[in-house]
Amino acid sequence: MAIPTVSAAHPAERCSIFRTEACTSEPRCRCHTFNWQAPIESFLSPHRRSGSPVLTEPDLGERIALLRSTLHAYPLPVAEGSVADRLFNALVDRLGIDRVFAFLRHRGVAHAALAAFGRHGQVSAPDGPFAIYHRVSQVMDRTHRREVARIAKAFRAAELPLVAFKGVTMNAALGRTLTPAYSGDVDVLVRSHDLTRARDAMQDLGYGTALRLRAGRAHKMPPSVLEATENSVYSFGQLTPLDRLVPAAELEDQSTRVLALFPAFFCRISGKLHMRLSVDLHYSLNHLSDDIGTRVKPSEEVWLEDVQTVDIEGTEVVTLSPKTLSWVLPHRLYVDTALLQDSSLKTLCHLKLLWHHGRFDGEYVRHVAQRYPYLAPSLYYALRAMDQLCGTQAQPLLDPDSIRTSRAPLMNVGDCLPTWLGCTVEVTLGALEDSEAVESSVTTTVV
Repeated sequence: MAIPTVSAAHPAERCSIFRTEACTSEPRCRCHTFNWQAPIESFLSPHRRSGSPVLTEPDLGERIALLRSTLHAYPLPVAEGSVADRLFNALVDRLGIDRVFAFLRHRGVAHAALAAFGRHGQVSAPDGPFAIYHRVSQVMDRTHRREVARIAKAFRAAELPLVAFKGVTMNAALGRTLTPAYSGDVDVLVRSHDLTRARDAMQDLGYGTALRLRAGRAHKMPPSVLEATENSVYSFGQLTPLDRLVPAAELEDQSTRVLALFPAFFCRISGKLHMRLSVDLHYSLNHLSDDIGTRVKPSEEVWLEDVQTVDIEGTEVVTLSPKTLSWVLPHRLYVDTALLQDSSLKTLCHLKLLWHHGRFDGEYVRHVAQRYPYLAPSLYYALRAMDQLCGTQAQPLLDPDSIRTSRAPLMNVGDCLPTWLGCTVEVTLGALEDSEAVESSVTTTVV
Protein backbone atom coordinates (compact mmCIF):
# COMPACT_ATOMS: atom_id res chain seq x y z
CA MET A 1 0.00 0.00 0.00
CA ALA A 2 1.50 3.32 -0.91
CA ILE A 3 1.07 4.93 2.48
CA PRO A 4 0.01 8.26 3.32
CA THR A 5 0.99 11.68 2.94
CA VAL A 6 -0.53 13.82 5.67
CA SER A 7 -0.72 17.46 4.61
CA ALA A 8 -2.83 20.43 5.56
CA ALA A 9 -3.20 21.19 1.88
CA HIS A 10 -5.64 18.33 1.41
CA PRO A 11 -8.96 17.60 3.09
CA ALA A 12 -8.56 14.80 5.64
CA GLU A 13 -10.78 12.45 7.50
CA ARG A 14 -10.14 9.98 10.27
CA CYS A 15 -9.02 6.63 8.83
CA SER A 16 -10.57 3.44 10.25
CA ILE A 17 -7.34 1.47 9.77
CA PHE A 18 -4.71 3.89 11.01
CA ARG A 19 -4.30 6.26 13.91
CA THR A 20 -3.67 9.29 11.74
CA GLU A 21 -5.32 11.58 9.24
CA ALA A 22 -5.78 10.04 5.81
CA CYS A 23 -5.67 12.15 2.63
CA THR A 24 -9.00 11.73 0.87
CA SER A 25 -7.74 13.25 -2.38
CA GLU A 26 -6.11 9.93 -3.24
CA PRO A 27 -8.06 6.87 -4.40
CA ARG A 28 -6.48 4.70 -1.72
CA CYS A 29 -5.80 5.07 1.95
CA ARG A 30 -2.37 6.63 2.65
CA CYS A 31 -1.33 6.57 6.29
CA HIS A 32 1.79 6.03 8.35
CA THR A 33 0.91 4.58 11.78
CA PHE A 34 -0.86 1.24 11.82
CA ASN A 35 -3.65 0.71 14.32
CA TRP A 36 -3.39 -2.87 15.52
CA GLN A 37 -6.54 -2.45 17.58
CA ALA A 38 -8.69 -1.71 14.54
CA PRO A 39 -11.61 -4.04 13.81
CA ILE A 40 -10.81 -7.06 11.68
CA GLU A 41 -12.74 -5.64 8.75
CA SER A 42 -10.60 -2.50 8.82
CA PHE A 43 -7.64 -4.39 7.41
CA LEU A 44 -9.67 -4.56 4.21
CA SER A 45 -9.75 -0.87 3.41
CA PRO A 46 -13.05 0.51 2.09
CA HIS A 47 -11.11 1.81 -0.91
CA ARG A 48 -10.39 -1.83 -1.80
CA ARG A 49 -13.81 -3.27 -0.96
CA SER A 50 -15.62 -1.19 -3.54
CA GLY A 51 -15.03 -3.51 -6.48
CA SER A 52 -11.61 -2.13 -7.51
CA PRO A 53 -9.29 -4.56 -9.30
CA VAL A 54 -7.22 -6.86 -7.08
CA LEU A 55 -3.57 -5.81 -7.09
CA THR A 56 -0.90 -8.30 -8.08
CA GLU A 57 0.99 -7.85 -4.80
CA PRO A 58 -0.19 -7.20 -1.25
CA ASP A 59 -0.14 -3.60 -0.10
CA LEU A 60 1.51 -2.63 3.17
CA GLY A 61 -1.52 -3.26 5.35
CA GLU A 62 -2.00 -6.68 3.76
CA ARG A 63 1.68 -7.56 4.15
CA ILE A 64 1.56 -6.67 7.82
CA ALA A 65 -1.63 -8.66 8.33
CA LEU A 66 -0.25 -11.75 6.53
CA LEU A 67 3.02 -11.73 8.47
CA ARG A 68 1.50 -11.07 11.89
CA SER A 69 -1.34 -13.57 11.57
CA THR A 70 1.15 -16.22 10.44
CA LEU A 71 4.04 -15.56 12.82
CA HIS A 72 1.97 -14.95 15.94
CA ALA A 73 0.75 -18.53 15.84
CA TYR A 74 3.85 -20.33 14.50
CA PRO A 75 4.61 -23.16 15.13
CA LEU A 76 1.07 -23.87 16.39
CA PRO A 77 -2.17 -23.85 14.36
CA VAL A 78 -4.39 -20.83 14.80
CA ALA A 79 -7.65 -21.21 16.68
CA GLU A 80 -10.66 -21.40 14.39
CA GLY A 81 -12.52 -18.11 14.39
CA SER A 82 -9.64 -16.20 15.98
CA VAL A 83 -8.52 -12.80 14.73
CA ALA A 84 -5.60 -14.39 12.87
CA ASP A 85 -7.89 -16.98 11.31
CA ARG A 86 -10.38 -14.37 10.11
CA LEU A 87 -7.58 -12.15 8.83
CA PHE A 88 -6.06 -14.94 6.78
CA ASN A 89 -9.43 -16.00 5.37
CA ALA A 90 -10.21 -12.44 4.32
CA LEU A 91 -6.82 -11.99 2.67
CA VAL A 92 -7.08 -15.26 0.76
CA ASP A 93 -10.52 -14.21 -0.48
CA ARG A 94 -9.21 -10.85 -1.57
CA LEU A 95 -5.78 -11.71 -3.01
CA GLY A 96 -6.22 -15.34 -3.99
CA ILE A 97 -4.22 -18.26 -2.62
CA ASP A 98 -1.52 -18.01 -5.31
CA ARG A 99 -0.65 -14.41 -4.40
CA VAL A 100 -0.73 -15.17 -0.70
CA PHE A 101 1.60 -18.12 -1.24
CA ALA A 102 3.94 -16.13 -3.49
CA PHE A 103 4.35 -13.38 -0.89
CA LEU A 104 4.88 -15.75 2.05
CA ARG A 105 7.33 -17.86 0.10
CA HIS A 106 9.25 -14.77 -0.99
CA ARG A 107 9.55 -13.84 2.69
CA GLY A 108 10.68 -17.37 3.60
CA VAL A 109 7.72 -18.07 5.89
CA ALA A 110 5.44 -20.25 3.76
CA HIS A 111 6.22 -23.17 6.08
CA ALA A 112 4.97 -21.07 9.01
CA ALA A 113 1.68 -20.51 7.18
CA LEU A 114 1.41 -24.28 6.69
CA ALA A 115 1.76 -24.77 10.43
CA ALA A 116 -0.68 -21.98 11.30
CA PHE A 117 -3.32 -22.47 8.58
CA GLY A 118 -2.85 -26.07 7.49
CA ARG A 119 -6.58 -26.74 8.00
CA HIS A 120 -7.61 -23.96 5.62
CA GLY A 121 -9.24 -25.50 2.57
CA GLN A 122 -7.08 -23.72 0.00
CA VAL A 123 -3.86 -24.25 1.97
CA SER A 124 -4.51 -27.99 2.27
CA ALA A 125 -5.76 -28.40 -1.32
CA PRO A 126 -3.70 -31.23 -2.87
CA ASP A 127 -3.26 -29.37 -6.15
CA GLY A 128 -2.52 -26.00 -4.56
CA PRO A 129 0.85 -24.23 -4.22
CA PHE A 130 1.20 -24.93 -0.51
CA ALA A 131 0.85 -28.69 -1.09
CA ILE A 132 3.76 -28.95 -3.54
CA TYR A 133 5.82 -26.62 -1.34
CA HIS A 134 5.16 -28.84 1.67
CA ARG A 135 6.08 -31.99 -0.25
CA VAL A 136 9.33 -30.48 -1.54
CA SER A 137 10.16 -29.21 1.97
CA GLN A 138 9.70 -32.67 3.44
CA VAL A 139 11.92 -34.26 0.78
CA MET A 140 14.62 -31.62 1.27
CA ASP A 141 14.39 -32.01 5.04
CA ARG A 142 14.96 -35.76 4.85
CA THR A 143 17.79 -35.30 2.34
CA HIS A 144 19.49 -32.70 4.50
CA ARG A 145 19.22 -34.89 7.58
CA ARG A 146 20.97 -37.75 5.80
CA GLU A 147 23.63 -35.38 4.46
CA VAL A 148 24.34 -33.74 7.82
CA ALA A 149 24.87 -37.19 9.32
CA ARG A 150 27.15 -38.16 6.40
CA ILE A 151 29.25 -35.00 6.77
CA ALA A 152 29.49 -35.37 10.55
CA LYS A 153 30.75 -38.96 10.21
CA ALA A 154 33.34 -37.96 7.60
CA PHE A 155 34.67 -35.07 9.67
CA ARG A 156 34.83 -37.18 12.80
CA ALA A 157 36.81 -39.81 10.93
CA ALA A 158 39.21 -37.09 9.75
CA GLU A 159 39.45 -35.74 13.32
CA LEU A 160 38.05 -32.40 12.20
CA PRO A 161 35.79 -30.69 14.78
CA LEU A 162 32.51 -29.66 13.15
CA VAL A 163 29.46 -27.74 14.35
CA ALA A 164 26.23 -27.88 12.34
CA PHE A 165 23.63 -25.21 13.07
CA LYS A 166 20.25 -23.87 11.95
CA GLY A 167 18.01 -25.88 9.62
CA VAL A 168 17.58 -29.59 10.30
CA THR A 169 20.07 -29.54 13.18
CA MET A 170 18.08 -26.90 15.03
CA ASN A 171 14.85 -28.79 14.33
CA ALA A 172 16.44 -31.89 15.86
CA ALA A 173 17.56 -29.94 18.94
CA LEU A 174 14.16 -28.32 19.55
CA GLY A 175 11.85 -31.08 18.40
CA ARG A 176 11.07 -31.69 14.75
CA THR A 177 8.23 -29.70 13.30
CA LEU A 178 5.85 -31.20 10.76
CA THR A 179 6.41 -28.16 8.57
CA PRO A 180 10.20 -27.75 8.29
CA ALA A 181 11.57 -24.64 6.67
CA TYR A 182 12.18 -24.99 2.97
CA SER A 183 15.97 -24.60 3.02
CA GLY A 184 18.38 -24.86 0.14
CA ASP A 185 21.51 -25.34 2.21
CA VAL A 186 23.17 -26.85 5.25
CA ASP A 187 25.23 -24.61 7.56
CA VAL A 188 28.37 -25.99 9.19
CA LEU A 189 31.08 -24.25 11.20
CA VAL A 190 34.75 -25.14 11.66
CA ARG A 191 37.65 -23.41 13.39
CA SER A 192 39.43 -20.95 11.14
CA HIS A 193 42.72 -22.87 11.25
CA ASP A 194 40.88 -26.00 10.02
CA LEU A 195 39.35 -24.29 6.99
CA THR A 196 41.69 -25.71 4.34
CA ARG A 197 41.33 -29.25 5.65
CA ALA A 198 37.56 -28.82 5.90
CA ARG A 199 37.31 -27.68 2.29
CA ASP A 200 39.37 -30.69 1.20
CA ALA A 201 37.11 -33.01 3.22
CA MET A 202 34.03 -31.57 1.52
CA GLN A 203 35.62 -32.09 -1.90
CA ASP A 204 36.29 -35.71 -0.94
CA LEU A 205 32.55 -35.99 -0.28
CA GLY A 206 31.83 -34.90 -3.84
CA TYR A 207 31.27 -31.16 -3.32
CA GLY A 208 32.49 -28.43 -5.64
CA THR A 209 32.40 -24.62 -5.61
CA ALA A 210 31.39 -23.64 -9.13
CA LEU A 211 27.94 -25.23 -9.55
CA ARG A 212 24.91 -22.99 -9.94
CA LEU A 213 21.40 -23.69 -11.20
CA ARG A 214 19.47 -21.16 -13.23
CA ALA A 215 16.07 -21.87 -14.71
CA GLY A 216 16.53 -25.55 -13.93
CA ARG A 217 19.88 -25.82 -15.73
CA ALA A 218 23.38 -26.32 -14.32
CA HIS A 219 26.03 -23.65 -14.88
CA LYS A 220 29.58 -23.09 -13.69
CA MET A 221 30.53 -19.91 -11.85
CA PRO A 222 33.72 -18.19 -13.09
CA PRO A 223 36.71 -18.51 -10.68
CA SER A 224 37.05 -14.71 -10.54
CA VAL A 225 33.48 -14.39 -9.22
CA LEU A 226 34.14 -17.06 -6.59
CA GLU A 227 37.25 -15.27 -5.35
CA ALA A 228 35.55 -11.88 -5.29
CA THR A 229 32.61 -13.27 -3.33
CA GLU A 230 34.75 -14.87 -0.63
CA ASN A 231 36.89 -11.74 -0.25
CA SER A 232 33.92 -9.38 -0.05
CA VAL A 233 33.84 -7.19 3.05
CA TYR A 234 30.10 -7.83 3.19
CA SER A 235 30.61 -11.55 3.65
CA PHE A 236 30.05 -13.44 6.83
CA GLY A 237 33.05 -15.61 7.52
CA GLN A 238 32.23 -18.39 5.09
CA LEU A 239 33.27 -19.84 1.76
CA THR A 240 31.17 -19.68 -1.35
CA PRO A 241 28.58 -22.47 -1.24
CA LEU A 242 29.83 -26.00 -1.81
CA ASP A 243 27.43 -27.98 -3.98
CA ARG A 244 26.70 -31.39 -5.42
CA LEU A 245 23.72 -32.89 -7.25
CA VAL A 246 21.73 -35.86 -5.97
CA PRO A 247 18.77 -37.69 -7.56
CA ALA A 248 15.31 -36.55 -6.46
CA ALA A 249 13.31 -39.65 -7.39
CA GLU A 250 10.65 -38.92 -4.72
CA LEU A 251 9.57 -35.84 -6.69
CA GLU A 252 9.83 -37.26 -10.19
CA ASP A 253 6.05 -37.47 -10.61
CA GLN A 254 5.82 -33.71 -9.94
CA SER A 255 9.01 -32.76 -11.77
CA THR A 256 7.39 -30.17 -14.05
CA ARG A 257 5.91 -28.21 -11.14
CA VAL A 258 9.07 -28.65 -9.04
CA LEU A 259 11.26 -27.25 -11.81
CA ALA A 260 8.86 -24.34 -12.33
CA LEU A 261 8.66 -23.44 -8.62
CA PHE A 262 12.25 -24.23 -7.55
CA PRO A 263 14.51 -23.61 -10.55
CA ALA A 264 17.50 -22.72 -8.35
CA PHE A 265 17.47 -26.05 -6.52
CA PHE A 266 16.37 -28.64 -9.08
CA CYS A 267 17.44 -29.57 -12.60
CA ARG A 268 17.28 -32.43 -15.06
CA ILE A 269 20.30 -34.59 -15.85
CA SER A 270 19.93 -37.37 -18.40
CA GLY A 271 16.18 -36.94 -18.16
CA LYS A 272 16.09 -37.44 -14.37
CA LEU A 273 15.22 -34.87 -11.73
CA HIS A 274 18.15 -33.90 -9.48
CA MET A 275 18.39 -31.67 -6.43
CA ARG A 276 21.26 -29.35 -5.59
CA LEU A 277 22.71 -30.05 -2.15
CA SER A 278 24.44 -26.93 -0.91
CA VAL A 279 26.66 -26.53 2.16
CA ASP A 280 27.73 -23.17 3.62
CA LEU A 281 31.12 -23.76 5.25
CA HIS A 282 31.60 -21.11 7.93
CA TYR A 283 34.82 -20.26 9.75
CA SER A 284 33.38 -17.32 11.73
CA LEU A 285 29.99 -16.15 12.94
CA ASN A 286 31.06 -12.52 12.72
CA HIS A 287 30.19 -10.29 9.84
CA LEU A 288 33.50 -9.21 8.27
CA SER A 289 32.42 -5.66 7.46
CA ASP A 290 34.14 -2.81 9.26
CA ASP A 291 36.75 -5.29 10.49
CA ILE A 292 39.56 -2.82 11.15
CA GLY A 293 40.69 -4.20 14.48
CA THR A 294 38.98 -1.57 16.60
CA ARG A 295 35.65 -3.38 17.00
CA VAL A 296 35.46 -5.78 19.91
CA LYS A 297 33.76 -8.86 18.48
CA PRO A 298 33.14 -12.39 19.75
CA SER A 299 35.89 -14.91 19.05
CA GLU A 300 35.70 -18.62 18.26
CA GLU A 301 35.86 -19.45 21.95
CA VAL A 302 32.66 -17.47 22.57
CA TRP A 303 30.47 -19.48 20.20
CA LEU A 304 32.25 -22.80 20.74
CA GLU A 305 32.29 -22.66 24.53
CA ASP A 306 28.70 -23.85 24.81
CA VAL A 307 27.63 -26.51 22.31
CA GLN A 308 25.37 -29.54 22.50
CA THR A 309 24.99 -32.88 20.74
CA VAL A 310 21.86 -34.04 18.92
CA ASP A 311 21.01 -37.33 17.24
CA ILE A 312 20.39 -37.13 13.50
CA GLU A 313 19.85 -40.36 11.59
CA GLY A 314 21.64 -42.31 14.32
CA THR A 315 24.69 -40.03 14.26
CA GLU A 316 25.78 -37.66 17.01
CA VAL A 317 26.02 -34.16 15.56
CA VAL A 318 27.45 -31.19 17.45
CA THR A 319 25.43 -27.98 17.22
CA LEU A 320 25.30 -24.54 18.81
CA SER A 321 23.45 -24.23 22.10
CA PRO A 322 20.17 -22.30 22.29
CA LYS A 323 22.01 -19.72 24.41
CA THR A 324 24.46 -19.02 21.58
CA LEU A 325 21.73 -19.08 18.93
CA SER A 326 19.84 -16.47 20.95
CA TRP A 327 22.34 -13.82 19.83
CA VAL A 328 23.71 -15.37 16.64
CA LEU A 329 20.31 -15.58 14.94
CA PRO A 330 19.08 -12.00 15.52
CA HIS A 331 22.49 -10.60 14.58
CA ARG A 332 22.50 -12.55 11.32
CA LEU A 333 18.86 -11.65 10.65
CA TYR A 334 19.55 -7.93 11.10
CA VAL A 335 22.58 -7.90 8.82
CA ASP A 336 20.89 -10.00 6.12
CA THR A 337 17.74 -7.88 6.01
CA ALA A 338 18.77 -4.34 6.98
CA LEU A 339 22.26 -4.24 5.49
CA LEU A 340 22.19 -6.78 2.65
CA GLN A 341 18.48 -6.25 1.79
CA ASP A 342 17.62 -9.96 1.88
CA SER A 343 13.82 -10.35 1.83
CA SER A 344 13.75 -13.72 3.63
CA LEU A 345 12.54 -13.89 7.24
CA LYS A 346 13.28 -17.59 7.63
CA THR A 347 15.73 -16.87 10.45
CA LEU A 348 12.90 -15.07 12.25
CA CYS A 349 11.05 -18.38 12.29
CA HIS A 350 14.10 -20.04 13.86
CA LEU A 351 14.02 -17.38 16.56
CA LYS A 352 10.30 -17.88 17.11
CA LEU A 353 10.92 -21.61 17.56
CA LEU A 354 13.55 -20.87 20.22
CA TRP A 355 11.05 -18.63 21.98
CA HIS A 356 8.18 -21.09 21.66
CA HIS A 357 10.21 -23.92 23.19
CA GLY A 358 11.37 -21.72 26.07
CA ARG A 359 15.00 -21.90 24.92
CA PHE A 360 15.56 -18.24 24.06
CA ASP A 361 18.02 -16.76 26.59
CA GLY A 362 17.20 -13.06 26.80
CA GLU A 363 19.51 -12.42 29.74
CA TYR A 364 22.47 -13.83 27.81
CA VAL A 365 21.57 -11.65 24.81
CA ARG A 366 21.68 -8.62 27.10
CA HIS A 367 25.07 -9.78 28.42
CA VAL A 368 26.44 -10.15 24.87
CA ALA A 369 25.13 -6.72 23.84
CA GLN A 370 26.84 -5.10 26.83
CA ARG A 371 30.07 -7.06 26.42
CA TYR A 372 30.21 -6.37 22.67
CA PRO A 373 28.64 -2.94 22.00
CA TYR A 374 29.27 -3.51 18.30
CA LEU A 375 26.49 -6.15 18.35
CA ALA A 376 24.03 -4.16 20.46
CA PRO A 377 22.17 -2.36 17.62
CA SER A 378 21.59 -5.53 15.60
CA LEU A 379 20.32 -7.43 18.64
CA TYR A 380 18.14 -4.58 19.85
CA TYR A 381 16.47 -3.78 16.52
CA ALA A 382 16.00 -7.37 15.33
CA LEU A 383 14.41 -8.52 18.59
CA ARG A 384 12.30 -5.37 18.84
CA ALA A 385 10.92 -6.07 15.36
CA MET A 386 10.39 -9.72 16.26
CA ASP A 387 8.29 -8.74 19.27
CA GLN A 388 6.03 -6.61 17.07
CA LEU A 389 5.48 -9.21 14.36
CA CYS A 390 5.50 -12.38 16.48
CA GLY A 391 3.96 -11.22 19.75
CA THR A 392 7.04 -12.25 21.77
CA GLN A 393 8.82 -10.35 24.55
CA ALA A 394 12.43 -10.87 23.52
CA GLN A 395 13.69 -7.28 23.17
CA PRO A 396 16.72 -6.90 25.48
CA LEU A 397 16.61 -4.31 28.25
CA LEU A 398 18.99 -1.85 26.63
CA ASP A 399 18.95 1.94 26.53
CA PRO A 400 17.47 2.96 23.15
CA ASP A 401 19.38 6.26 23.14
CA SER A 402 22.70 4.50 23.55
CA ILE A 403 21.75 2.13 20.73
CA ARG A 404 20.90 4.95 18.34
CA THR A 405 24.22 6.68 19.00
CA SER A 406 26.31 3.51 18.87
CA ARG A 407 29.37 3.95 16.67
CA ALA A 408 29.13 0.87 14.52
CA PRO A 409 28.74 2.29 11.00
CA LEU A 410 27.74 -0.85 9.11
CA MET A 411 26.07 -2.48 12.09
CA ASN A 412 23.70 0.33 13.03
CA VAL A 413 21.55 1.30 10.06
CA GLY A 414 18.47 1.81 12.21
CA ASP A 415 15.21 -0.05 12.59
CA CYS A 416 14.96 -3.20 10.43
CA LEU A 417 11.16 -3.52 10.66
CA PRO A 418 10.47 -1.34 7.58
CA THR A 419 12.74 -3.61 5.56
CA TRP A 420 10.90 -6.67 6.84
CA LEU A 421 7.64 -5.09 5.72
CA GLY A 422 9.04 -4.06 2.35
CA CYS A 423 8.82 -0.30 2.79
CA THR A 424 10.93 2.73 3.55
CA VAL A 425 10.16 6.08 5.14
CA GLU A 426 10.70 9.38 3.35
CA VAL A 427 10.43 12.72 5.14
CA THR A 428 9.88 15.90 3.10
CA LEU A 429 10.24 19.31 4.72
CA GLY A 430 8.04 22.19 3.68
CA ALA A 431 9.30 25.52 2.37
CA LEU A 432 11.24 27.72 4.80
CA GLU A 433 8.65 30.46 4.37
CA ASP A 434 6.06 28.10 5.86
CA SER A 435 8.19 27.30 8.90
CA GLU A 436 7.63 30.33 11.09
CA ALA A 437 5.32 28.28 13.29
CA VAL A 438 6.81 25.66 15.57
CA GLU A 439 4.74 23.00 13.81
CA SER A 440 6.16 23.45 10.35
CA SER A 441 4.91 21.64 7.25
CA VAL A 442 6.26 18.09 7.22
CA THR A 443 5.18 15.24 4.96
CA THR A 444 5.92 11.67 6.00
CA THR A 445 5.52 9.04 3.34
CA VAL A 446 5.92 5.29 3.62
CA VAL A 447 6.79 3.83 0.23
